[in-house]
Amino acid sequence: MNPPARPEPIRNLPGIRTRYRLLQWVLISAITLCSIVIAGVGVHALRSAPTLFSDGEIITIRDDIEITRVGDLGLRNTDLWKLPAFATAGEENAWWEAQRNLYQEISSRFTVVIEFLDDTDNTWEIAAETGAMPAKEIAKRLGLIYIVAAIYIFAAISVLLHHEKTAGFICAFFLSSTALYLVSVAPIVHRPIILDPDLMKMLINVFFIASTGQISIVHFALVFPEKKRFLQRHPALAAGFYLYSVFISTLYLSGYISLATTLPFLVFWIMLMSFAFIHSMIRIRDEFMRKQIRTTFIALLLVAAFFIVSVVLPWPEGGRLVNNYALFSLMLPFALILSLDNQRLYHDRIALELNSRQEKERIHRELHDTVLNDLASISIAVEGAERSVENPGRLREKLQKVKNNTAESARQLRSFLWVIDERQNSWEEIANSLRRLGYDLLNNFDIAFDMDAHGIREGTPAPALAIKHTIHQAFREALINITKHARASHVKSTLAVDAGTVSITISDDGVGLQGGPQDRKGYGLNNMIRRVKENNGDIDIESPREGGTKIIIRLPLN
Repeated sequence: MNPPARPEPIRNLPGIRTRYRLLQWVLISAITLCSIVIAGVGVHALRSAPTLFSDGEIITIRDDIEITRVGDLGLRNTDLWKLPAFATAGEENAWWEAQRNLYQEISSRFTVVIEFLDDTDNTWEIAAETGAMPAKEIAKRLGLIYIVAAIYIFAAISVLLHHEKTAGFICAFFLSSTALYLVSVAPIVHRPIILDPDLMKMLINVFFIASTGQISIVHFALVFPEKKRFLQRHPALAAGFYLYSVFISTLYLSGYISLATTLPFLVFWIMLMSFAFIHSMIRIRDEFMRKQIRTTFIALLLVAAFFIVSVVLPWPEGGRLVNNYALFSLMLPFALILSLDNQRLYHDRIALELNSRQEKERIHRELHDTVLNDLASISIAVEGAERSVENPGRLREKLQKVKNNTAESARQLRSFLWVIDERQNSWEEIANSLRRLGYDLLNNFDIAFDMDAHGIREGTPAPALAIKHTIHQAFREALINITKHARASHVKSTLAVDAGTVSITISDDGVGLQGGPQDRKGYGLNNMIRRVKENNGDIDIESPREGGTKIIIRLPLN
């Protein structure tokens, strides 16, 4: 009797998971490749931009000295902001117009007169020469942030390699998008005066998209360490975060909103992330996980606050602040990876506790169904023997029954102790134990028995104890059925092990299963089928009309 066919969606589940996993790798790889390309664009932007030199030193924007004029072009203090952090799109457009004018003014001259104003209202002028920024200076300005971005990318790949659950992918997406944000913002804030407006526009657009993509950390807060209940009921709601990111990026790229327009939304998402983590700390009772949630939350909150201060505020010396942000933010990849590792340890511990509980229940059931039943039979036989003292024949019969039941109980107890002994868990020992069991059971009925073992090689993983126990009990059940019903003269068995499964085949030359499915219940097959199914295995039972029965059991190693 073949087991019922599994539903199509379940059979296709491994394929769906593989495709989903492949899409995750494609996305993270695409972001990584984009980060590498943008890093190259940033180097080119600094190298190709006209740089102003005075006495061999690069003239750059400073906090304490304001540049009021470059050549014939008068400047407002906002014209030299590192980022266009304006409240309206109109103000940002005016800023871009000033950048184009400034670039044209500098790039069209070999020597440019620059007027300065310090904080004591003193003004002076210098004649600066235009040139290209040296490669060593570019490495000095961009090297630190690019190294930090590389650490983020390696952290994202590490997370994706070791954590296959949704939280792992979200974390990898956040880390890789942070790397893209860093490499796109670095050349902008580290420019001395001006970049090519087209290249700077590209970098700021990428910077904006990458920063909106970091909303994934809010999604992470809603699934770590456990998915929030409303997301379990409505998983499609998670798409809202990414639809928001796409929508807000489209508005910005189309010129409908300005960079600073998103600041209130950023504050809102930080509040939502905070609420999610606080909710998890309240709901989770395990102190180990509560500490981990608290550590992750504090790291994210500190970095988010520092991000707002160092990037969104348009301070002239943005490069120094972004460097500080990059170094400060390095706590994030390590905190997130540690959180995911500890989450896995937490779930492993819960799984071990559940397995231990199930194992105790199984031991209780097995002892009750075997040894305790035999002890009850022994007790009944002893009572019968007491009443048969004056009948020697009857007394010998009762004592023989006590002897047989005692021997069977001892054999079953030894077998049970062997199954739960982790020291005897190699495939050679399992094959030898099954072979001995077959000889012992069938020899008493004059049934020939032989057994082969295939695929047992050094390095083949040993089975979990539950699988080992199922192999032993199902094999024993099949042989007992043969002795009771098959009227067979020969039984052949095969044990085959490969990388992920074990197969046990038991064939006899008896009368076969002549009845229909309902009649087969009397052959004790249901108990065997139940054991196999409980351990995610399959069982096929073949019985042709000409006689004989073949049972094939397939089980995962773990």
